[in-house]
Amino acid sequence: MEENTSSHGQFNDQVLRDISLEMKIKMPQYEYINMDSGWCETYDQYGRWTYRQDLFPYGLKSLSDYLASNGQKLGVYILPGIRKDAAEDSNVKIKGTNHRLGDIVKKKRDGNGFLGSTFMPDEDDLSTALAQTYYDSMGDLFAEWGVSFVKIDGCGPGGGDTLRPNQSPDNRKCLAMMKKAFEKHNIWMELSWYLDPAYANEWATLANGARIFIDIESYSKRSMTSSLRVFQRITQAANWAHTGVVGPDRGFYIDLDVVTVGMTVNGKCIDGLDNDDVRLSYISFWALTSSIFCLGADPRCIPDKYLKWFNHPEILTIHQTGIMAKPIQSGNAWNNRRQVWWKRLPDGSVVVGLFNTSVFMFMLGKSYDIKFALKDVGMEKATIKDVWAGKSLGVYDNKYSVVLRPGQCQILMLKP
Repeated sequence: MEENTSSHGQFNDQVLRDISLEMKIKMPQYEYINMDSGWCETYDQYGRWTYRQDLFPYGLKSLSDYLASNGQKLGVYILPGIRKDAAEDSNVKIKGTNHRLGDIVKKKRDGNGFLGSTFMPDEDDLSTALAQTYYDSMGDLFAEWGVSFVKIDGCGPGGGDTLRPNQSPDNRKCLAMMKKAFEKHNIWMELSWYLDPAYANEWATLANGARIFIDIESYSKRSMTSSLRVFQRITQAANWAHTGVVGPDRGFYIDLDVVTVGMTVNGKCIDGLDNDDVRLSYISFWALTSSIFCLGADPRCIPDKYLKWFNHPEILTIHQTGIMAKPIQSGNAWNNRRQVWWKRLPDGSVVVGLFNTSVFMFMLGKSYDIKFALKDVGMEKATIKDVWAGKSLGVYDNKYSVVLRPGQCQILMLKP
């Protein structure tokens, strides 16, 4: 799995080129530049999503070629189903056929969790075959543009949030068609909007990655997220840690949502996090679980201190194994504030992450002594290194313990 950086907002062609050049210099390990929904407002003559001419006057092929020259790939955002506006246009026909696009969605069933935006293809044999032809043509188009990553939002069953769950219709049949269309072009397919772990095995068949919880953004006018929202992800990740489908064997990874550490606007950090302890925990847990790693900030504006964290070579190595860590004892970050997660790397070494999740809605909590037994990670005696501090802590047998402040973490590398 590769690391990804995401550019939110309606960035135009030149801005993305500037970001690409900056990333080549300052973030060479980050591969994708993914655009959110603002890249598209309409459809082409065949009803397929197409780019905005005002933002990309030279087309996406020109942009993706430029990104490729800097060692990067282009990603876009779409929704499952058939666009409502295209389906209702009587002049739109499916490419390579004489069939109107609207004829395969006569039942007008909602195609995704953003109700009223797309229709689910009808399920008779002809409509299913034509829907696959439609998606194949979309896959071909994206490949012509040089698109390498597609985020598909509003997927279900699932979606919504903890108070209003299951807002997305069951569009697995539609997603299977999209998967078939995109995988032949080696386009990474990412599913989004609080995917239900009860269907983990099927999600791993349908995609390369899946969002496992609601947006991490707080949608505040003053800040992007909060410490509470960051540590919520630990509890949600625990629901996937023992499914057996996450990792390089299946080529499927969880997506904990964007990392907003260091998001800066007009010289002011607006990430909403309480302190650097939380910021370091944020990056560390994403790396430990090998989550899809997307920056939610303009990388040109992130302070150098945080860019150094994002480029930490050992943290990147831990992340890039693609192996998801598992919790020792309960992974519920609220019932168990002393979180310990671990994974074994391909070379036989073990990485352990200790997290004090004692944070609340408007304040931090208290310090805790956090410990684990070496036998719990399959070892009896080990040399332990503090990865972030870059120093050896010596040889330990039986157990290890450390006192961590609220929101603080420690990432350890254990070697026999």
